Amino acid sequence: MSVERIQRALELARLQRAAEHSAAEANVVDEVTQRHPATRVRVDMQRLRENRVILPDAQGPAAQAYRMLRTQVLQRVRQYAVRALGVVSAVDGEGKTLTAANLAIGIAAESNQSVLVVDLDLRHPSLATLFGLPVEQGLEAWFAGVASIGDLCRGIEGIDRLEIVPTLAPVRSSSEILASRRAQDMLLDLKTAQRAGLVIFDLPPVLLTDDFLTVAPLLDGVVLVATEGITKRDDITRTRELLGPVRLLGTVLNRSSESEKRVY
Repeated sequence: MSVERIQRALELARLQRAAEHSAAEANVVDEVTQRHPATRVRVDMQRLRENRVILPDAQGPAAQAYRMLRTQVLQRVRQYAVRALGVVSAVDGEGKTLTAANLAIGIAAESNQSVLVVDLDLRHPSLATLFGLPVEQGLEAWFAGVASIGDLCRGIEGIDRLEIVPTLAPVRSSSEILASRRAQDMLLDLKTAQRAGLVIFDLPPVLLTDDFLTVAPLLDGVVLVATEGITKRDDITRTRELLGPVRLLGTVLNRSSESEKRVY
């Protein structure tokens, strides 16, 4: 075979691989952006209140605090063109999942802003339990190749413009799975899908797993959650170092004694 024919064959093979890769990417994009609207489910609103989820009509100091957080985050989201926002903590038990949920509900209350919340705390998922979602499978089914993102995405009756992609069962080897090309493409497509608006990822504690570092390059910013009297200063310092170039949009202090004293 001549050198020219070998070069032509190699070029043909390269083009074929590129076409196959483009088709695979298109399938993920179609799955995310061209699916039917998310299935809306009914949840127990009283249970949400008991779980300290701040509903759109909620009043009181906690509701006002989350609305202020919503406004401050949205200002930075629009200033820096944020599409993918991570909610993180240094260690576990800091209230990051509740913060992610309440922040998402608050942002979705704005008439021109939709929010997709994704449970990426794959080792200890809790978003579905927090919302009491009546679902039988989550992202673990997508990773196993038995469900599409469209199959998993849920909206909640009574909370407009909010959609959730839950994870139900813990995922083993989560950092390796998140580092795979398939997972990275899916997360990127969630970020760039027009109908998703803002994507909020509930991420695992930064100091306890390398999952955050795997996802970090896809994030446009993070909100860091800490707890008064529990979070250590050294942990916050180390967490901020590990954020690297990811923009810190703000810090949330949970269980603050000062906030409970201030009523307007």
